[in-house]
Amino acid sequence: MVRLSVSHSPVGAIIFQSLRDETPFGIAVNECSIIPQQELIVSHINHVGLYIGDNKVIEATRLDGVIERKFSDFLLDANYSIAATINDVALIRHAIKRAQLYLGQPYNHSFYPDGCGFYCSELIVYAYQWENGNNYFEQYPMNFCDGNSSHILPYWKEYYQRLGLEIPQGLLGSHPQQLLRQTNLFDSMTLLT
Repeated sequence: MVRLSVSHSPVGAIIFQSLRDETPFGIAVNECSIIPQQELIVSHINHVGLYIGDNKVIEATRLDGVIERKFSDFLLDANYSIAATINDVALIRHAIKRAQLYLGQPYNHSFYPDGCGFYCSELIVYAYQWENGNNYFEQYPMNFCDGNSSHILPYWKEYYQRLGLEIPQGLLGSHPQQLLRQTNLFDSMTLLT
């Protein structure tokens, strides 16, 4: 993986992060997405945002929903970040416009496909749609189980009990690691320093 400085991040880059804040939520997000023989660097990715240029990123956060903030501040939240680029100017312009339309939307705490607002990778999937409405990224059945077994993690049982909802195990959705594993869709991937 090549190292790239913040000042050289291309507009439209999708920025994958391993967040410093190891909350129970972040740990559960990582644990349910582990797959055998996965690269260690990918197995700690638990957040994603969209670089829109001018030192700005759009992301969906649990506290603030869909926001725009300084890219340099966004990077400080991470142990490390990976910039993945797509070489399609029209698709990138469309993705940035769509992401800007979602500013102010709430966070989708339920992760349900029809839930109100967006979770971080859901925002990227919805932003990166072709003009005809088809998704650029493939969605996969969501998993709330331990990566090494078929048992729902206790964290997610409590989380959904507090929401009063069924766990959306198997419903179509996305995860930052799942997006990053779609390497055939990216032109390049670089470690940001």
